[in-house]
Amino acid sequence: MTLGKSEDKETVGSFISIKKVAIFVILGVLVYLAIILYSQIDSISAAISLLPWWVLPAMMGLSFLNYIIRYVKWQYYLRRIGINLNHSDSFSIFLAGFTLTATPGKIGEGIKGVFINDINNAPLAKTVPVVVSERVTDLLAMVILAMFGFMIGFAATDQLYLVALVGVVALVGALILGHSAFYQKVLSKMTSFGPLKRFKESSNLIEETMTSTLSPKPMALSTLVSVPGWFMECMELWLLLSILTGAGLPSLTYSSLVLLLQATFIHATASAVGALSFLPGGLVGYEVSAVALMQLLMGLTSGVAGAATIIIRVVTLWFSVIVGFAALGIVLRRASKRG
Repeated sequence: MTLGKSEDKETVGSFISIKKVAIFVILGVLVYLAIILYSQIDSISAAISLLPWWVLPAMMGLSFLNYIIRYVKWQYYLRRIGINLNHSDSFSIFLAGFTLTATPGKIGEGIKGVFINDINNAPLAKTVPVVVSERVTDLLAMVILAMFGFMIGFAATDQLYLVALVGVVALVGALILGHSAFYQKVLSKMTSFGPLKRFKESSNLIEETMTSTLSPKPMALSTLVSVPGWFMECMELWLLLSILTGAGLPSLTYSSLVLLLQATFIHATASAVGALSFLPGGLVGYEVSAVALMQLLMGLTSGVAGAATIIIRVVTLWFSVIVGFAALGIVLRRASKRG
């Protein structure tokens, strides 16, 4: 099942609209206003004033490094399902998907399949499921980072049970999605009657993509690639907390490395909670979790925790949306040239 070029443009327009972006921005503003009211604006302002000018650019640089590392996984997935794009087009499409990071579970990034279809007419049922594989392995990577950071950074094990349970559920879900029996016994029956019957032909393509990207070997490899990618964002929080708590710049001293592990646990756990909350961009889920963990586990004041949460989200979530729209401009300009 493929889409024509006119349908492609209609699909892009229906997914990416000023109205939807505005709603996302308003929701984000409301969340951050709630954090400011909880933490008191004076406390947050005092904490932010401690940051040198170069901190935000440095954090954005680490965020972009995360994108480059995760692009390796994206390209690996495309090759596994027989989609060959040059790096210029592929990287632009990968980044353009960030415009829909604000959708529940980031599933709106499936719009990347429309952009690929515009280049080589690849069926959407073959390319869109790649986004599911990306999200599953991202979640597994977050769980790995959270468990590693908590075991060492907080020298405790009891609280790991919940994180481990999330990891087990994600792993079992990934194994099911990567097994052909699931599609033959479940998906094929679901599309054999009723309104879903029209997707019967696409079910084979979905099965092919999911089993190619989430069978044990590619799942393990792509998860391993995701770990250092998302660790870049954990390092951003490390840099931020090092300065905001008065610990100085990050270093290889014992206390600084412990702070790195604590930051890793907090960012990875809050990100996982945000993803599982299935709210646009993980809003509310991430923010509430991050503020609570910083206060409960690290004893930070509400002002420092609130400031750290707002800033880390600006240079991760909101920066990715800006990058996505810049890349989208490139993708659409190239599409118009192809006619």
